[in-house]
Amino acid sequence: MIGKGRNILLTPYKEINADNVIEVVTDAMTYYRQNADECQYLLDYAAGDQPLQRAEEKKFMDWIDCHAVDNVALEICDFWRGFGWGNPITLVQRGDVKDAQDKAEGVAELNYCYSATGNERDLQTIADFIVKCGHCFTLVDINTEYEEGDSYFTRDVVDPRWAFVIRSTAYSDRRVVLGVTLNIEADNYYFTAYTKDRIFNISAIKKDKSIVKDVGTDKDYYAKHYIWSKMDVFDEKNPLEKIPLTEWYWEPARTGVFENQISALDNINLLVSDITNGIEQNIQAFWWTNNVEFEKQIITDDEGNEVEVTKKPKNGDWVQTKTAREGVNPTIQPLVMDYNLEGMNRTYTEQRTLVLQKCHVPQRSETSGGSSGVAMDTAAGWADAESVASSREEIVKGCQLDEIRVVLRAVRECPEIESENPMLLLYANDIQPAIRRPKNFDLATKSNAISTLLSHGFALEDCISNIPLFADATQVIQRSGDGVKKYQETIFNQANDAEAEPNEERTMQDLSDQASKSPMLNQ
Repeated sequence: MIGKGRNILLTPYKEINADNVIEVVTDAMTYYRQNADECQYLLDYAAGDQPLQRAEEKKFMDWIDCHAVDNVALEICDFWRGFGWGNPITLVQRGDVKDAQDKAEGVAELNYCYSATGNERDLQTIADFIVKCGHCFTLVDINTEYEEGDSYFTRDVVDPRWAFVIRSTAYSDRRVVLGVTLNIEADNYYFTAYTKDRIFNISAIKKDKSIVKDVGTDKDYYAKHYIWSKMDVFDEKNPLEKIPLTEWYWEPARTGVFENQISALDNINLLVSDITNGIEQNIQAFWWTNNVEFEKQIITDDEGNEVEVTKKPKNGDWVQTKTAREGVNPTIQPLVMDYNLEGMNRTYTEQRTLVLQKCHVPQRSETSGGSSGVAMDTAAGWADAESVASSREEIVKGCQLDEIRVVLRAVRECPEIESENPMLLLYANDIQPAIRRPKNFDLATKSNAISTLLSHGFALEDCISNIPLFADATQVIQRSGDGVKKYQETIFNQANDAEAEPNEERTMQDLSDQASKSPMLNQ
């Protein structure tokens, strides 16, 4: 159901084989279709397809019924796609690994291969599906059409409406035991189902469906059982010995960033529409006259008869009046309703701000968030957005590592890879995904922190990995490592010099300078 996230597809089977794969896929179809339909609804909603949710039809001046869409949902999606996914995920070497130098070269080569697959473009596609639908999938395979300069593996982003993974309740960690992609043409269904050992190519013709009442919802649609009149299964060995389909998500319920606020978003659209209706109704108001005598004129009707009619004014006509009788003045004016537009606009603004706040979207106007200090950063909501993004990025890192395990297997199985390639030495535990969300006002703080840590003997790898400042930390370490070592040796050789006072050598202000200015203190 919309607002509760996507279904997690489960099976009691510990292993999937040719004997039970049809049963498992068939049982999963009901919940997969619900997920796919909800994803379609959310994608349409973000695209502006947001029907007005009126309790009943408009009765007063029903020919004036404006349907205005203030697409706040897309604004929320655009912010989170930019803030959470605006920079590519890079891979860095995890600390305390054996053969550190060789594996550092392997990590750098792996970053290059990811870039060669169009990683930056693909991540934006992944982000678009995740912020709107809550999840999506990637499919990794061996690059069998390798050319010089290419990646040794391929990676494709798979639309969540056309793929799903099935997890097993036989394992405590609910690990994935089957990955499925599908294509539907009329009543023909074509599945490709992956286990660690086999690839099942399934073609099926849908016969009919029996509807069973679903007690949990008021919609029987999602209780349909799929019955196949014909199903053919062909299987082959899986050369990767890994399920190549990886599910990406960034919070356990797999909800879109605006999904939980759809009712409030509908209310905003209704409010904007009614404000527009009020203005339109005043513009097209009825006219009220009192003690007015309009001019009479003789016209010929369709049958050739002369009849006397009252000449009534039309749009753009002058209206001339005369005193009907002595002492009585004619009156003509629009019949208007008194709308409190100022109050309605204030309500609209408050509702809009509240929805953005609940979706963790900070204020981005210069008047409210233009300051670079901690105080304004907190007041405008950026600190809240950063906190939410930090918690979500840990799940994204796990998804990336799941994919890396498949990628490393595809690299090893590629026939074009050289035996001395440093990527062959890598294991998933040697790699750590790095996600950056750089902010301009944070640059001074990060620079001062790195400088202080390096001057006190911390390793460059630890500083760069834990203080996200550069796009590719591995490249920085490789290019700047020797210079940093010489710098540190120079400092350590100055044994007679007393240690400088804290902050003495700072040349830039950072966020610590503004903590005392925070409006949140002494409250």
